Amino acid sequence: MKITKWILVLSLFLTTLIKVTAMQDKSNIREAISLCEKAMIVYDSYLLQKAKEILQQNNSDPAALYYEALCEYKLLEMSSRPGNEGLFEKNYESGVANAEKLSVITGFESEGKTLLAAIYMMKIANNSMSAVTLTSKIHSLLDEAQKINPDNPRSYLIRGIMKLQTPAMFGGSIEDALKNFSKAIQIFDKEDEIDKIKPHWGYLESLAWMGITQEKLENLEAAKFSYQKALNVEPNYTWVKYSLLPKLLEKTGK
Repeated sequence: MKITKWILVLSLFLTTLIKVTAMQDKSNIREAISLCEKAMIVYDSYLLQKAKEILQQNNSDPAALYYEALCEYKLLEMSSRPGNEGLFEKNYESGVANAEKLSVITGFESEGKTLLAAIYMMKIANNSMSAVTLTSKIHSLLDEAQKINPDNPRSYLIRGIMKLQTPAMFGGSIEDALKNFSKAIQIFDKEDEIDKIKPHWGYLESLAWMGITQEKLENLEAAKFSYQKALNVEPNYTWVKYSLLPKLLEKTGK
């Protein structure tokens, strides 16, 4: 009887310990996600790397794995800046591996494929010759992502960037880019509730890229509207606040 009681007490203790540990892990993940989001807003590679380190410790959780891969994608994006040259080598292979894992996890298939496409896109930015093998792969991944979830706005964002940055002779199109950014923004605008632990980034980027596209089409007022909208959502969005909008205002003399 005493042994049975002891086993019951031990079982309750272990159950409580597991629940507390799980709650702590979720708390760490949420803190790291917030740090990742802040880093993307202010374009800070140091904060991204700190977030990545925390997420690596919890990446048995699909949400943590996703944001670890997102940090890697954004670090790849920042690798072209002076002083960040080593970031590409440190993050590309692990970014690909993590995105591939995500693309077969239930509930993350569309997001994983979209992120993998985005990471491959950074490979092309780093080495233009890789476009020969990666361009079709990127579009195939985005096709699959949109088939799984037609309302994944990030898939349209990445497709738009790809279309905008690809030369017309190889399938690029400013008009197609505009349609994709418009679709992404339309989906984002319809989102009512955001679960902070699930993928939800991309709205600010979509508005910024929409502005860039409108500038290329000489629709300067429309570009200004997109930039202002981004700052209305997040006043400290560094890319628009200190680069895109000031350059546009200088161009228009307003």
